[in-house]
Amino acid sequence: MSALTRELRVQAGSQVTFATGVTPTVQLRGIEELMMRSKNNVKMLEDMSLGLAGASQAVVAGIGGEGSVKAWCSYEHLAYWLDNMFGQATPTGSGPYVRAYAAPSASAPTPRLLSLVKGTSGVGAYQLVGALLSSLTLRLEQESALMLNGDLVGNKVATDALESLADVSVNPIMASQVASIYWDAWAGTMGTTALDRCYVRMMELSIEPDRKLRPCFGSLSKDAYSESAWTGTLKLSLEFNATTKADVDAIIGGTLTQRQVEINFADSTRALELQFAGTVTDDLEIFGDDDGVVTAEVTLTRTYHSTFGNWFKASLSNGVATLT
Repeated sequence: MSALTRELRVQAGSQVTFATGVTPTVQLRGIEELMMRSKNNVKMLEDMSLGLAGASQAVVAGIGGEGSVKAWCSYEHLAYWLDNMFGQATPTGSGPYVRAYAAPSASAPTPRLLSLVKGTSGVGAYQLVGALLSSLTLRLEQESALMLNGDLVGNKVATDALESLADVSVNPIMASQVASIYWDAWAGTMGTTALDRCYVRMMELSIEPDRKLRPCFGSLSKDAYSESAWTGTLKLSLEFNATTKADVDAIIGGTLTQRQVEINFADSTRALELQFAGTVTDDLEIFGDDDGVVTAEVTLTRTYHSTFGNWFKASLSNGVATLT
């Protein structure tokens, strides 16, 4: 019997070591797309025996895995992806449980390594072993859920099977739950100068940890990975009015523009806080259009802020004490 697209499910488990997959323990919610691909290195070995005929010897030199994910975010399951990117957080509090995240400064984080399994219960499934985000984008538009897009790298793709896991209840993170947006001067304090929430039409946060797979002697699979300096941007589409015009005038006039931005979501006892410090380095698009309203698109490039002590931090509050 053929596998149907609507029968596909995505499950995950938390690994201890990068090269060793585990049985999935949670059926992830919010996943709209999960792509996984084998990343094999097949080489044709040539020598001086066949002349113009070319190679007659082929070998598999290495195997690996990669993929991508698209999902709407929930207060509960976003924690898996933030743990995977920024390092496994230890929750504080007792319902709500608060998990704090930050871009690394002195040393690389210890991420929650994921065994991502996709497939059907009838035909079969495959696992991306040691799945790690190599890029993460969070995008928010009006009347929408907070959307996550990411690229993935992994140790390898392996055959697997779905487990009998329940569909857990989650709470989506929605644009209507934005409680406050702050646009603070570089010399000011994060979370002081509130923007009218109607002024911000779109927000897109992109972070890249530059994670790369590394082959090791004695193994076909890539059993190690590395990462170098992280990069990040925050793009905001702002309604063009008297308030935002002051920043537009400063930017086009050649004034170095640096800002601290804080965005807060709140839903009962659940919450998400995103904080970003950056410098306007990209071209400024003036007179954009958002359904008949003039906008200006500003892109901030991550810049370490000595008082803030970083360029990105996040805090996620939910009712989940332990991620399975």
